[in-house]
Amino acid sequence: MDELKKENRKVANWLLFYGERKREYEQLREKILTSSPRILSGTGIAKNAISDPTGKKAVKLAQLQEMEQWIELVEEVERRLPPKMKVFLRLRREYRYSAKRNGWVAPVQWKYAQEVAKMLGKAQEDTWVESRTTFYYWWEKIVEYAARLAAKKGLLGGSEKE
Repeated sequence: MDELKKENRKVANWLLFYGERKREYEQLREKILTSSPRILSGTGIAKNAISDPTGKKAVKLAQLQEMEQWIELVEEVERRLPPKMKVFLRLRREYRYSAKRNGWVAPVQWKYAQEVAKMLGKAQEDTWVESRTTFYYWWEKIVEYAARLAAKKGLLGGSEKE
Protein backbone atom coordinates (compact mmCIF):
# COMPACT_ATOMS: atom_id res chain seq x y z
CA MET A 1 0.00 0.00 0.00
CA ASP A 2 2.88 2.41 0.76
CA GLU A 3 4.37 1.70 -2.66
CA LEU A 4 1.04 2.47 -4.33
CA LYS A 5 0.80 5.79 -2.47
CA LYS A 6 4.37 6.65 -3.45
CA GLU A 7 3.66 5.85 -7.10
CA ASN A 8 0.46 7.91 -7.06
CA ARG A 9 2.34 10.82 -5.47
CA LYS A 10 4.94 10.61 -8.25
CA VAL A 11 2.22 10.58 -10.92
CA ALA A 12 0.34 13.43 -9.22
CA ASN A 13 3.50 15.53 -9.14
CA TRP A 14 4.09 14.95 -12.85
CA LEU A 15 0.48 15.95 -13.57
CA LEU A 16 0.66 19.06 -11.38
CA PHE A 17 4.12 20.28 -12.39
CA TYR A 18 3.99 19.27 -16.05
CA GLY A 19 4.57 22.82 -17.37
CA GLU A 20 7.65 23.46 -15.26
CA ARG A 21 9.10 20.04 -15.96
CA LYS A 22 8.56 20.37 -19.69
CA ARG A 23 10.33 23.75 -19.70
CA GLU A 24 13.17 22.25 -17.65
CA TYR A 25 13.43 19.34 -20.08
CA GLU A 26 13.52 21.65 -23.11
CA GLN A 27 16.18 23.86 -21.51
CA LEU A 28 18.36 20.89 -20.60
CA ARG A 29 17.94 19.39 -24.06
CA GLU A 30 18.80 22.69 -25.75
CA LYS A 31 21.80 23.17 -23.49
CA ILE A 32 23.10 19.72 -24.39
CA LEU A 33 22.53 20.17 -28.12
CA THR A 34 24.12 23.60 -28.28
CA SER A 35 27.02 22.94 -25.95
CA SER A 36 30.42 23.09 -27.55
CA PRO A 37 33.19 20.67 -26.65
CA ARG A 38 35.77 21.85 -24.13
CA ILE A 39 39.36 22.04 -25.21
CA LEU A 40 41.40 19.61 -23.17
CA SER A 41 44.31 21.27 -21.43
CA GLY A 42 46.70 18.37 -21.12
CA THR A 43 45.13 17.19 -17.89
CA GLY A 44 44.38 13.53 -17.49
CA ILE A 45 41.07 12.12 -18.66
CA ALA A 46 39.25 9.60 -16.51
CA LYS A 47 39.38 6.01 -17.80
CA ASN A 48 35.62 5.80 -18.38
CA ALA A 49 35.27 9.30 -19.83
CA ILE A 50 33.93 9.68 -23.33
CA SER A 51 36.31 11.85 -25.33
CA ASP A 52 34.00 12.12 -28.33
CA PRO A 53 31.87 15.32 -28.01
CA THR A 54 29.02 13.78 -30.00
CA GLY A 55 29.15 10.71 -27.77
CA LYS A 56 28.95 12.90 -24.67
CA LYS A 57 25.88 14.62 -26.05
CA ALA A 58 24.28 11.27 -26.83
CA VAL A 59 24.86 10.06 -23.27
CA LYS A 60 23.35 13.22 -21.78
CA LEU A 61 20.37 13.08 -24.15
CA ALA A 62 19.77 9.45 -23.18
CA GLN A 63 19.61 10.57 -19.55
CA LEU A 64 16.72 12.87 -20.48
CA GLN A 65 14.76 9.97 -21.97
CA GLU A 66 12.77 9.14 -18.83
CA MET A 67 11.84 12.77 -18.39
CA GLU A 68 10.66 12.85 -22.00
CA GLN A 69 8.59 9.69 -21.45
CA TRP A 70 6.83 11.28 -18.47
CA ILE A 71 6.09 14.42 -20.46
CA GLU A 72 4.63 12.33 -23.27
CA LEU A 73 2.56 10.37 -20.76
CA VAL A 74 1.04 13.52 -19.25
CA GLU A 75 0.29 14.84 -22.74
CA GLU A 76 -1.39 11.53 -23.63
CA VAL A 77 -3.52 11.67 -20.48
CA GLU A 78 -4.55 15.23 -21.31
CA ARG A 79 -5.47 14.31 -24.90
CA ARG A 80 -7.70 11.50 -23.65
CA LEU A 81 -9.56 13.56 -21.06
CA PRO A 82 -13.03 14.88 -21.89
CA PRO A 83 -13.22 18.70 -22.24
CA LYS A 84 -14.63 19.31 -18.73
CA MET A 85 -11.86 17.20 -17.17
CA LYS A 86 -9.26 19.16 -19.14
CA VAL A 87 -10.65 22.32 -17.56
CA PHE A 88 -10.51 20.66 -14.15
CA LEU A 89 -6.88 19.51 -14.61
CA ARG A 90 -5.79 22.96 -15.75
CA LEU A 91 -7.47 24.55 -12.73
CA ARG A 92 -6.04 21.90 -10.39
CA ARG A 93 -2.58 22.89 -11.63
CA GLU A 94 -3.35 26.59 -11.34
CA TYR A 95 -4.45 26.26 -7.71
CA ARG A 96 -1.96 23.58 -6.61
CA TYR A 97 -0.30 25.95 -4.15
CA SER A 98 -3.62 26.84 -2.55
CA ALA A 99 -3.32 23.63 -0.55
CA LYS A 100 -0.95 25.50 1.76
CA ARG A 101 -3.54 28.16 2.51
CA ASN A 102 -7.20 27.24 2.46
CA GLY A 103 -7.07 24.32 0.06
CA TRP A 104 -7.40 23.97 -3.67
CA VAL A 105 -10.97 22.66 -3.84
CA ALA A 106 -12.94 25.85 -3.13
CA PRO A 107 -11.18 28.02 -5.74
CA VAL A 108 -11.29 25.19 -8.30
CA GLN A 109 -14.98 24.60 -7.55
CA TRP A 110 -15.80 28.27 -8.17
CA LYS A 111 -13.61 28.74 -11.25
CA TYR A 112 -14.71 25.39 -12.74
CA ALA A 113 -18.37 26.45 -12.67
CA GLN A 114 -17.46 29.76 -14.34
CA GLU A 115 -15.37 28.22 -17.11
CA VAL A 116 -17.68 25.31 -17.89
CA ALA A 117 -20.67 27.68 -17.98
CA LYS A 118 -18.84 29.88 -20.46
CA MET A 119 -17.73 26.82 -22.49
CA LEU A 120 -21.30 25.44 -22.68
CA GLY A 121 -23.11 28.77 -22.95
CA LYS A 122 -25.00 28.13 -19.70
CA ALA A 123 -25.54 30.01 -16.47
CA GLN A 124 -22.93 29.40 -13.79
CA GLU A 125 -25.50 28.00 -11.38
CA ASP A 126 -26.32 25.33 -13.98
CA THR A 127 -22.72 24.08 -13.98
CA TRP A 128 -22.10 24.34 -10.23
CA VAL A 129 -20.84 21.12 -8.64
CA GLU A 130 -22.15 21.19 -5.08
CA SER A 131 -20.15 18.38 -3.51
CA ARG A 132 -16.55 19.28 -2.79
CA THR A 133 -15.71 15.59 -2.56
CA THR A 134 -16.49 15.31 -6.28
CA PHE A 135 -13.32 17.30 -7.00
CA TYR A 136 -11.21 15.00 -4.83
CA TYR A 137 -12.77 12.04 -6.62
CA TRP A 138 -12.00 13.53 -10.06
CA TRP A 139 -8.40 14.18 -9.03
CA GLU A 140 -7.96 10.62 -7.75
CA LYS A 141 -9.53 9.27 -10.93
CA ILE A 142 -7.10 11.22 -13.16
CA VAL A 143 -4.12 10.19 -11.03
CA GLU A 144 -5.15 6.52 -11.08
CA TYR A 145 -5.67 6.59 -14.84
CA ALA A 146 -2.26 8.19 -15.38
CA ALA A 147 -0.65 5.71 -12.98
CA ARG A 148 -2.04 2.77 -14.97
CA LEU A 149 -0.61 4.23 -18.18
CA ALA A 150 2.71 4.93 -16.46
CA ALA A 151 2.89 1.35 -15.18
CA LYS A 152 2.18 -0.02 -18.65
CA LYS A 153 5.03 2.10 -19.99
CA GLY A 154 7.41 0.99 -17.23
CA LEU A 155 7.74 4.45 -15.66
CA LEU A 156 6.93 3.56 -12.08
CA GLY A 157 10.12 1.77 -11.13
CA GLY A 158 12.78 4.45 -11.61
CA SER A 159 14.17 7.13 -9.35
CA GLU A 160 12.94 10.17 -11.28
CA LYS A 161 11.84 13.30 -9.37
CA GLU A 162 9.16 12.60 -6.79
